[in-house]
Amino acid sequence: MNAVEDSVNNATARNSLRRRVLLLGAGLWLFYLAFLPPGQYSVDANSMLAVSESLVARHTIAVPEGLGIPGRNGQIYSIWYPLLSVLGIPFAYAALFASRISGLPFHYVAAVFVSLVPGALTAATASLIALISLRLGSSWRGASSAALCFAFGTVALVYARTFLADPLLAFVTVFALYLAMGLSPRDLFGAALLSGLAVLAKPTGVVVGPVLSAYLIAKRVPWRLSVLPALGTVLGLALYAVYNIVRFVNPLNFGQPSIFRLSAIPSGIAGQLASPGWGMIWYCPVAVLVIAGARKAWQQHRWEVLAIAAIFFSYLLLHSYYEAWYAGWSWGPRYLLPGLAAMCPLLGRLEGSAKKAAALLALLGFLINAPTLFTFYERYYSELTEQGIPVYPALAWSFRLAPFAHEWPAAIRQVQDASKADVREIFAQRGAPSKTVENSRALRVVAVWWWVLPLAHIPRAAGAIASVLMLLVGGGLIVTAGRESARACSP
Repeated sequence: MNAVEDSVNNATARNSLRRRVLLLGAGLWLFYLAFLPPGQYSVDANSMLAVSESLVARHTIAVPEGLGIPGRNGQIYSIWYPLLSVLGIPFAYAALFASRISGLPFHYVAAVFVSLVPGALTAATASLIALISLRLGSSWRGASSAALCFAFGTVALVYARTFLADPLLAFVTVFALYLAMGLSPRDLFGAALLSGLAVLAKPTGVVVGPVLSAYLIAKRVPWRLSVLPALGTVLGLALYAVYNIVRFVNPLNFGQPSIFRLSAIPSGIAGQLASPGWGMIWYCPVAVLVIAGARKAWQQHRWEVLAIAAIFFSYLLLHSYYEAWYAGWSWGPRYLLPGLAAMCPLLGRLEGSAKKAAALLALLGFLINAPTLFTFYERYYSELTEQGIPVYPALAWSFRLAPFAHEWPAAIRQVQDASKADVREIFAQRGAPSKTVENSRALRVVAVWWWVLPLAHIPRAAGAIASVLMLLVGGGLIVTAGRESARACSP
């Protein structure tokens, strides 16, 4: 009878945990949806979106001029990564249908529709962070706090609005880590699949499979299962080689110049961790407390802590080897987002004063990153460029020019410009994207979806009310998930 009762209790606990995780993820996604952008600014995002659009509208992966480089048969191909473009296909199909009904240009609608993807991925990543934190010995309260620290207190808040590969790679990395920690054959086959997808999400995802295989070997998992993630990486590389052949004939031609130097590593490591322009400690201050969380988890989960550290430092080292470690016009340490996501579960082990400090640092991170919820952070970079100040290297080690000190004023200027402009006149400018603020479409609007509703002859007030409702419902779901105080069973 006790066995039956235990089985029932375990099933009840699992169902309760599943409910809490779903509530948390749904609440976060609704928050991100409330701040959905009206389009995408960066060339990277628009190029990967163009692949989705081309597959839907023209059944080819070739893209318009200006969004790639010449490749096979002289056609233009995106130099960025395939997996996100594939995920964008159903949204591009929906956008094509909506554009025919509304009469709006296909690209404008598609840019809004695909913006649903990174928010969903970031919300799912936060939910997985909570689950991993539970496996590291956290209570549900600690695990959900770790998820919220990531979702609101780091640059994840910024990139939940961008159609870039980094939120996708963060999701795949954390999901693979979660499954690998499950240790069952089914979980490990899933981790292998995700290790392959990590490479297709972004070539730097090559680190995931080998790290997870090393972790499984350390856990004394049978060799035939331990090597699965590494084999997944090999399969991902093979598929990427085929993609390169289709685009550029050469399987080793990824389309981007190879600007990797050993001499760049010291400046890359220092820059990604501490520079005022892109350093993690300034844009994700709560991350510094991961060390305290790791110390708490070390005694019972040392191999898991080492696996997490290996993932983070692999991403850090690999991107530091890249000469452009600052990732161009990026906000904070964009390249470290996957490694940051892998580290955040350790925040769930914080206790006492460290836990309070995490809440304060997460709040500080939110305030630093919050202007990007309603404006494009590139506004400040554009203003600097117009003054003849190059974003790199000028911002790297200058506290006077640091984006975190100037983004709120730049955001206010963008809102002021938007209040004086007619959005219909702005979007009637169908020429090439402007490099000046005065002639830019994206940098002269409030960068939320409902601001451009007049293009579809819908009042802004209707969209604003919808966003407020999303925030209220999303907040309610997050609070409901957090109030579940009973300790969760190990997932």
